[in-house]
Amino acid sequence: MTYLQTRHNPARERARRVLLATGIMVVAVAIIHFLRPHLFPALFTSVARPFWRTELAIKLGSLTSPEGLLQENELLKRQLSDEALRLATVRAVEMENAELKALLGRASTTPYVLSAVLKRPPVSPYDELVIDAGADHNFNLNDNVYAPGNVLIGRISEVLGQTSKVALFSSPGEKYEVLIGTSHAPATALGRGGGQYEADLPRDVKVSKGDFVIAPSRGDKPFGTVISVATDPAEPFEKILFAPPVNEYELRWVLVDNSTAL
Repeated sequence: MTYLQTRHNPARERARRVLLATGIMVVAVAIIHFLRPHLFPALFTSVARPFWRTELAIKLGSLTSPEGLLQENELLKRQLSDEALRLATVRAVEMENAELKALLGRASTTPYVLSAVLKRPPVSPYDELVIDAGADHNFNLNDNVYAPGNVLIGRISEVLGQTSKVALFSSPGEKYEVLIGTSHAPATALGRGGGQYEADLPRDVKVSKGDFVIAPSRGDKPFGTVISVATDPAEPFEKILFAPPVNEYELRWVLVDNSTAL
């Protein structure tokens, strides 16, 4: 009897194994996907995320050294600081323009002349301002000088060509007849310097902090507001301290009434 020998084909055997393994993997993936549908997307995202971040960094140009990042950070900080300074400057200019418009509006309806304050204490002598108008605007000695708000603060004490000196009424030793409070109690105000005055009134006169003070000899204009009332039971008088409702040492603009010399 003759037996036929079966030929062994390695290539066909390998192909069959690969096909079988592939089929098993497909079935396994299908089963896993059926049981855990979010497993493969999450796995893919975890694997791909580092590559996506690298790609984004390259597009944004931030794939640099730590030193480069620090330099970029400092540059951004300087740019933000410069922008903040520019914005503050713009706002300051806008406020100054609004203030000037209001003052110019008042000057246009009165004989007052708008002048800029060039020097103020402590740069200028005590209780003295230097302004940027003088003989060129027909200023005279003793012309009244007002702060914004029509607050009387001083008088022209010296007139030069294009500048003038303003003596503040609060200068030490200066005396003025004033009316204090709602009862218009008469008193003599004495300049104390530094923008303050003092006056004595009988204790029975009702004066409170915040009351207005006017000066009849200066056109009944606002002269100040009461900031303190000091009473001593042993004394028949109370001491009244008052000051202008503006800070004279921070003024940037004043109005000068050059229509008459009082």
